[in-house]
Amino acid sequence: MESEHPTLQFSGIVPEEFDDPNHHTALAFDYFAESYEAFFAGSDVFKKQQRKIEERYGEFLVQIHPASKLSRDSQEE
Repeated sequence: MESEHPTLQFSGIVPEEFDDPNHHTALAFDYFAESYEAFFAGSDVFKKQQRKIEERYGEFLVQIHPASKLSRDSQEE
């Protein structure tokens, strides 16, 4: 973990701006692991996990396409 190598499936090392497929894998791993835990706890709906990944990718997309923040804000209104 101390190496912070991008192949580690640890989302804590994924920067705000990223393009490495390993970073996408780390975020997906978190989503699936958390959803799987919720499934075993009896949930069939994973809104919390979905919201978390959408927020993370929302931040990512705003960094790459700043205009998307404007369009997202106008959609919310």
